[in-house]
Amino acid sequence: MTETHPTAISASESAKDASAANATLSELHRCKNCDSELLGDFCHVCGQQDRQYIRSIFAVVGDLFGEISHWDSRFYRTLVSLFARPAFLTQEFVRGRHASYVPPLRLYFFISLISFFVLTSLIDFSATPIDVNGAEETQPAAVESVLQQTQQEIERGLQAAQEKVPPEASTVPEDLKVTIPFVSDAQNLAIKERLDVLAEDPNILIKRLVSLAPQMMLLMLPFWALFLKITYMFSKRYYLEHLTAALHTHAFLLLCLTVLTLVSKGSAWATTASGSPLFEDIVNWVENILLFWMVSYMLFTQKLFYGQSWPMTLFKFLWCGVAYTVLLSIAFIVMILIGLLTA
Repeated sequence: MTETHPTAISASESAKDASAANATLSELHRCKNCDSELLGDFCHVCGQQDRQYIRSIFAVVGDLFGEISHWDSRFYRTLVSLFARPAFLTQEFVRGRHASYVPPLRLYFFISLISFFVLTSLIDFSATPIDVNGAEETQPAAVESVLQQTQQEIERGLQAAQEKVPPEASTVPEDLKVTIPFVSDAQNLAIKERLDVLAEDPNILIKRLVSLAPQMMLLMLPFWALFLKITYMFSKRYYLEHLTAALHTHAFLLLCLTVLTLVSKGSAWATTASGSPLFEDIVNWVENILLFWMVSYMLFTQKLFYGQSWPMTLFKFLWCGVAYTVLLSIAFIVMILIGLLTA
């Protein structure tokens, strides 16, 4: 009977252990989704990341803070470039450099959400009532004199109007019919009924229009990008490139409107608290500079992104300004109609 040498036994056991370790390592380096062998942090077949999600809460919190700090660095870098460098983000996106900046659509959605929240929170859309009682306490004689003069002017105006207007034309129809050509009779009737209700409380319509503004702005963007595609049809740029430029420029405009609102409200608060008009003067200068930068930014964006000569850029800038005013007017009319039907 032959004896097995202890060295051979230990070598065989080591080989088994190594084989088991290699099998375990092979299992660990296989994709959990499609069971393909992993060649890196992501599966080359299905794209799933090789990441263990079932782990301790401390590891999850650490990754969360890491992702937040990474997103914050991207966001601040994107925000500074959006505000200070015309056409830079659009050019970077077209060149394929996406990892360092927030994507255009996500950036527009985020700035749109923040800007309309600020606008609806800080701007008082209701009419400010006149404090007649307080005015009578401070200047009773002046207020009474103004009221008497106003009443006399109104009476004289009514008498003159009654003398000039013929008797048959002096009667005002009790039921004023509102007719819009491109809507149905049922919608005309609904609009008339809503007008009667909104005439008593116009703030309902104003709030509804403010709530519709973000959706209307978003719906305008594809049409504006199509207009840019037609205007620069010989630039050999795809439609999505024009849409990217539209997203970035509108995000910039919303960001500037937000800054203007915050600065204006902050100056009003500081002037009221300090009693000094210095803050108001400084803010007026800041607002004028920012408005000038908004116009210059749009001009530089067209020049840098499309790369045409200055005379052609100035001509198309003016042409785009007229077209955008028309498009904005159409969108505003549609928004008012929707507001009347849904307020």
